[in-house]
Amino acid sequence: MRTTLQQLAEHGQSPWIHHLTRDWIHDPDHGLPRLIRHGVTGAVANPATLVAALSGTTAYDEQIRTLLPVVEDSNEFHRQLVRLDARDACDLLLETAAGDKPLDGWIGVEVDPRFIDDAAAIVEQARWLSAAVGRPNLLVGITAAGSGLAAIEEATALGLSVLATGVYSPGRYRDTALAYQRGLARLVAAGGDPATVTSVASVPVAALDEKADLRLRAVGRHPELIGTLGMATAKLIRSEYLAFFTGAEWERLAAFGATPQRCLWSGLTVSDGRQPSLRYAEGLIGRGSAALLSRHTAEAFLSRGRVQPTLDYQLTAARRILAAHVKAGVSPKLIVNALEAENVRRGAEAFGDVRALIDYKRAQLGVMAFR
Repeated sequence: MRTTLQQLAEHGQSPWIHHLTRDWIHDPDHGLPRLIRHGVTGAVANPATLVAALSGTTAYDEQIRTLLPVVEDSNEFHRQLVRLDARDACDLLLETAAGDKPLDGWIGVEVDPRFIDDAAAIVEQARWLSAAVGRPNLLVGITAAGSGLAAIEEATALGLSVLATGVYSPGRYRDTALAYQRGLARLVAAGGDPATVTSVASVPVAALDEKADLRLRAVGRHPELIGTLGMATAKLIRSEYLAFFTGAEWERLAAFGATPQRCLWSGLTVSDGRQPSLRYAEGLIGRGSAALLSRHTAEAFLSRGRVQPTLDYQLTAARRILAAHVKAGVSPKLIVNALEAENVRRGAEAFGDVRALIDYKRAQLGVMAFR
């Protein structure tokens, strides 16, 4: 019997998981291998789960002890921990990645978001990560804001596959798709093979609703708009995707084997208990896209998810929803600007939390080693 995640893949949507930690990657009964057996075809590392693993488990202690005599910088400790997680996760999905579905088998790992204003530094990190992991199914995560757009183009031109993160609007998706297309054109001009490169744009759906709903409740009007901005925006981004990857310029690249920059619907956990818990996961099912699920949402979808195409419907209604938000005094543009800034800030804070915990672990394990 096919699981609901496997049925999702049969409808053309790739189910991914937003979690990567050392013990979970290697747990055959309760971790990533089990979910792969149930239909998961990709994963993205989450700095928050790494923080929890470092603070609440001993999963990384052995590697930290090994690195103590040879590594002094907490940034390098962090890079080495992530490198090993990414490599091992990539290995679990290598066979899937070798199949004929371009959205399957990928592992996404973000570079340090603190360098958002330095494209050269972002690209240097991306190149290091790709070379250090040494697997063809790695996506380097780059924030789609600030100098990240130039970095996405440059990384693509160098033959790296990119996960563009923090895409909150159709306009930002188009910016990101343009950066990807320009990078592919440069890659082809240099004699590279675009068939070996892909890109995915991560669209955090729930964050749009959470921010918009706070403002709607503050103005005290239009309760019918509560919980509508996220999926409406996703549908408009999907429309932008379908429109962008057509025409002569794209067809020329496609003739060399290039694949479109597909959408990864992320942030699909419903925080409002008054809303159905699977409304995002069930409401954005469409061919040629991927869904990034938390472990909890993945398990819920396995037990009671309903699989039917929903993404490419109600586009006119989606446009009306955005217009209605503007009329209600809740500007989607201002919400997107705020979310982009928060995404960069929270990303930098998460990386800082990881490194603070690494320093604590280094001190703790270093003292124990010399007792």
